[in-house]
Amino acid sequence: MKWRTSSPGCRWQSLIFCVLLLTSLAPASGRTEERPPIKLAVFDFELDDFTAGGPLAGESATETAMLRNVTALARERLAQSGLFEIVDGSASANEMVRTHWLRKCNGCETSIAHELGADMSFLAFFRKISVMEQYLEFRIRDSRTGVLMNVSQTDLRGETDESWSRAITWLIRYRLVEPELARRKRELSQ
Repeated sequence: MKWRTSSPGCRWQSLIFCVLLLTSLAPASGRTEERPPIKLAVFDFELDDFTAGGPLAGESATETAMLRNVTALARERLAQSGLFEIVDGSASANEMVRTHWLRKCNGCETSIAHELGADMSFLAFFRKISVMEQYLEFRIRDSRTGVLMNVSQTDLRGETDESWSRAITWLIRYRLVEPELARRKRELSQ
């Protein structure tokens, strides 16, 4: 499988995310192991279908089930990292949440995350060009300011539970969790 990672601009956003994370959540003592987990509102994954007839046909029952599975997997992986306390974004009665159109609302998920008591929002979607050509993107925003803290994306091939699960597991691990844990380890050693 070929993975394409985020662009240099996205890497800068990831660096900014780490810096803002440090400054906004650092305890008075400055020791990282004492930091409380970040309350992260994780919204249900969405599907942006660009295939011929896809927008007209709508999401299939299989795709809906796959989106549900990958949402649960992402929440599990994020919680297991110890960096985040998961807030269920689907608990909101907001129309954009219920209709799965957050990816097109230009950051409106931040105010919803703030209403749910979260520090940050996590919005992810698969963009389907064809059954074989897709990509996954997630965006993390500060719920108070709406500032985009992290954008990570990868290409994937095939529309299967396995390809979707691998894509989100890979992105969370290598573009979010491991860089943050490495940064915290360096900070502790100083």
